[in-house]
Amino acid sequence: MAEEIQVTAEGYRRLEETLQKERQRHEDALRSLADTLDDAMDLEDRNLQAAQFDLPGMEARILELEDVLTRAVIVEAAQDQPEQVALGSVVVLQDETHDREVQVQLVSAVEVDALAGGATQVSEDSPVGKALLGRRVGESFEVELGSGPVQYTVRSIASS
Repeated sequence: MAEEIQVTAEGYRRLEETLQKERQRHEDALRSLADTLDDAMDLEDRNLQAAQFDLPGMEARILELEDVLTRAVIVEAAQDQPEQVALGSVVVLQDETHDREVQVQLVSAVEVDALAGGATQVSEDSPVGKALLGRRVGESFEVELGSGPVQYTVRSIASS
């Protein structure tokens, strides 16, 4: 049996939207390829070459998204222990090392979206995500990042 992938409800929705967009891109590329073949049987045509190179990548991304969505299990932020950081929690951290406050949302690796609005998404398998999981308000922890150690303190926790 395939391993389950825990995702937030919002992450699942974004993954479904991404899958639909990828399917549409794939359809458009196939249509463009067919039009190019109909218009000219010149195998040197750049549009044809570009479409041929893009199709395998699109197909692989579609298969990957379908696999993730098939194995996805939607988890809600821990309602029974809302005072602990769980998958989906939105957390305000005080970065003691750089004297700033940051807001992050703890999500699974498959749903991290650099373009998502709101809190910065942090993967549960990243160094910060691993250290953050299960923390409570007021707890401090240190994480070794590429730039060196960073000290954080949990200021608040909210469900997504």
